[in-house]
Amino acid sequence: MSKESGKVPKIYIILGSTSSGKTSLALDLCEKFNGEIISADSRQVCKYMDIGTGKVPIGVKAEIRKSSGFWKLNGNKIWGYDLVEPDQYFSGYDFAVFALEKAREIIANGKNVFLVGGTGFYIDIFTGRIKPSQIPPNLELRKFLENLPLNVLQKKLEDIDPEVFKRIDRVNKVRLIRALEKNSSVDFGANNKQLPYFDFRPIYIGLTGSREVLYKRADSWVEGIWTLGLLDEVRDLRKKGFGEIPRIKGLIYGTAGDFLDGKVTKEYAIKRTKFNVHAYIRRQQTWFRRNPNIKWVDISQDDFEEIIYNKIKENVKNG
Repeated sequence: MSKESGKVPKIYIILGSTSSGKTSLALDLCEKFNGEIISADSRQVCKYMDIGTGKVPIGVKAEIRKSSGFWKLNGNKIWGYDLVEPDQYFSGYDFAVFALEKAREIIANGKNVFLVGGTGFYIDIFTGRIKPSQIPPNLELRKFLENLPLNVLQKKLEDIDPEVFKRIDRVNKVRLIRALEKNSSVDFGANNKQLPYFDFRPIYIGLTGSREVLYKRADSWVEGIWTLGLLDEVRDLRKKGFGEIPRIKGLIYGTAGDFLDGKVTKEYAIKRTKFNVHAYIRRQQTWFRRNPNIKWVDISQDDFEEIIYNKIKENVKNG
């Protein structure tokens, strides 16, 4: 949509837990409402991490064309893919700068913006619900912390800042390290650059369902990525020198790596990955419950896509 004089543009935010169907829905909405997608996923910003982060669709035919900063899936642009190397620092602040500038550009080109993802932190920074830390990374401290085991990092953060420890994703080593950096970086100055916020109205649409439904969809996705080529992706990342970085030790890639190293069986690795994804879904739900403005739609309803279509159609019509 173009921003008419006196009218505040709307940005449609499609959010939900892993494997709830956000991207496929958004691709369909882009075709119907002349839109482009900005991905709000903290793992999809990484190059070479396509299968394990859900960038490559599972179980459906898709024409994929990769470009700098965006992909085209069946002709529809998704911005925010492949922005950084897997070991490159990329904060919520960095995401907000990229996404806000890209959203402004898309709107200026007369199109609708669909911000799509499951990283609630990114979404809340983008909309201004929370402000990102302006404390720059302490790279020397980070290098030290990256060599510590997960349980030691957890204990350190719990001792230093128990309130943050209660809220944080405790199995995400990257988040734990960043939280410890924030508590140790008061003397490192601040980044005073202002985020490029502009006036827009967020329209929140959340995809949800029973735990049983969400877990079943997630399990199907996990099985699919193991079939599609997750192990080859992990091998390739290792060849490129990224085998020991925190992002490759996390949610999906860690158990695949354990299997390749002969530490666990394939059956156990897949089972463990499903367990980890289930826990991640619960954490995503906990985060999203903080936002009372989300209009939740149950994906187990036969007409859930029609409900969303009508809601967006009404908003587009009313300007």
